[in-house]
Parts: sequence; structure tokens; C-alpha cells
Amino acid sequence: MVKTTDRRPPAPLKIANQIFDDADIFEIDRSNLALQLRAIRRAIHESAEEMEMVATEGVFVEPVSLALTRTARKLYRLAEDLNGLYRMIEEAHPPKAPGRPQRKPTPRNRRKTPD
Repeated sequence: MVKTTDRRPPAPLKIANQIFDDADIFEIDRSNLALQLRAIRRAIHESAEEMEMVATEGVFVEPVSLALTRTARKLYRLAEDLNGLYRMIEEAHPPKAPGRPQRKPTPRNRRKTPD
């Protein structure tokens, strides 16, 4: 058993909100989500290409090849949808500072004046 000779107290750990502000946290979340979307989109696109190639080679009977081609087209569309979502995430900005929402004016009931 080795004893340490350093008798200094350990450095205090900083709390997460002391290190990062809301904009930093937003940017970390945004970049992580963009990275995940890009990886998913790439995997789906590669799978669609593979299915399309197998269907074109005619390895399987005709109905199976047609089903592979249909599925490949659906996967291509899904990859395009993810690409649009990826672009939206890349262009996203942090929301405005949270505050109380503006209260909508409520119509007041007026008394009818006697004629």
C-alpha cells in the first residue's frame, strides 16, 4: 500500500453550469445531433445502394428483386428526408432567453347602457 505525501485538499469540482452557459450547451447538443444524423443518413444511403445492386444483379427471383428495388427507393427517400433535417439542425440557432410569455389581452364585458 502506497501512501501519498501530498496533503493539499483536492481541487473543487466546478458545477456544469459554471463551466458552460446555455449557448455552449445548445451548440454541443446541436453538433452531436448533426453528427448522429449524418451517420444515420450515410448508413441508410449505403444500405439502399447495396439493395439496389443486389436487385440489379438478379441474384434472387423476380418478386424478391422488385421488393428490394422498392425498399431501396424508400430508403433513398428516407435519406433525403434526413438530409433536410440535418440542414435544419445545422442552421438552428439557440432559442430566445426564457421568460414569461406575453399575456394575451382578454376582452372585457361591457355593461349595456340603458337607453
